Amino acid sequence: MAEIVANSVRLHVQRLEPKGGAAPDSPVVVMVHGMVMDNISSFYFALGNCLAGAGCEVICYDLRGHGRSERTPSGYTMADSMADLAGLLDALGVDRPVHIVGNSYGATLTLAFGLANPERVASLTLVEPPFLIEGLGEEMARSLTQVLAAVSDEEVEEWLANTAGRAVTRIARSAQALLKETSIAQDMLATPPFSREALTALPMPVLAVYGANSDIIDQAEGLAELVPDCTLVVLEQHTHMVLREAADYLRDLLRWWLLRRDQPMPRHQVRGAGFDTPDWVRQMIPPPDLNGEHRTTSLSTAAAGSPSDA
Repeated sequence: MAEIVANSVRLHVQRLEPKGGAAPDSPVVVMVHGMVMDNISSFYFALGNCLAGAGCEVICYDLRGHGRSERTPSGYTMADSMADLAGLLDALGVDRPVHIVGNSYGATLTLAFGLANPERVASLTLVEPPFLIEGLGEEMARSLTQVLAAVSDEEVEEWLANTAGRAVTRIARSAQALLKETSIAQDMLATPPFSREALTALPMPVLAVYGANSDIIDQAEGLAELVPDCTLVVLEQHTHMVLREAADYLRDLLRWWLLRRDQPMPRHQVRGAGFDTPDWVRQMIPPPDLNGEHRTTSLSTAAAGSPSDA
C-alpha cells in the first residue's frame, strides 16, 4: 500500500505502469471513484490494469474519507476534493496534463477540476456524472441522506450481521461511519452549480458515458450541448452502474479514447435482456445496423465504429 500526504491529508494511492515502465509520452491517467459506497478498487480492477497494459501510466487513489485514505472530520466540499487532487498530482511530481477518468460523484469532481485547472488536464472522461446547472449541492446532499437511511435500515443491519460477506459488510460499515462521523453531507450542500458560460469555454475534449436506464439520463444531453468538444455515449440497457455493468466495453472505449482516436469508435454490443429503455432515450441511440448490433451515439462525432475486440 502506498500513501502520500496531499493537501495535508493522507491519501492511499496506487500507480500502475506498462510492462517495462512508462514511456516519456505515455498518457498519464488519473482515476477518481464515486462517493461513500465506492473506493479505489472499482477502477483499479475494472480499468486500471487494462489501461496500464495498453501503455498508459495510471494513478488510482482513495478519496478523502474513503477506502484506506484518512477520514478527516471535515473537508468534503468540492473545493476540498479539487485541492486534494491538485495536491496529489503535486506530491507525485506529475507536471504535465493528465487524462482524468471519473465515475458518478468522481465524474462531477473531474469536470469541476477541468474547469478550474484547464492547464493541468489533457482530457476528461465522465462516467455517469451528476450534472445540474441549478441545485447540484442540494441533490448531492439528498442522495447522501438516502444512502445513510438505506445502510441504517433494520433489515439491512440484520443482513449485514448474518448474511453479507466480509467485503460488503466492510464497505457498508465504512459508509455508515463516513456519513455519521464527518461533515460530508453538510459539505455537499455547498457544492456550487456548474456555470453555463464556463462549460461553453471548456478547452479540453470530454467523453461522457451514461446508461440509457440511469436515473440521471435526463442530464446527459444538457451536458453534451454545453461542452464544445463532447462525445456523448449512451449505453442501451444499462443503469447508473455502467462501470460495473459494462466494464468490458468501457475498457475498449477508453483504449480508443486515450490511444486510438484516429480509428472508428468501438461499438457497444447489447448482451442479454438488460433493462427496458425509455422511448425518449431510445431516440438518442442510432438504430441497429445491418448485423443487428446497437451502436453508441455521439453528439459531436459519428459513432459508426468497429466491433468491440473485448
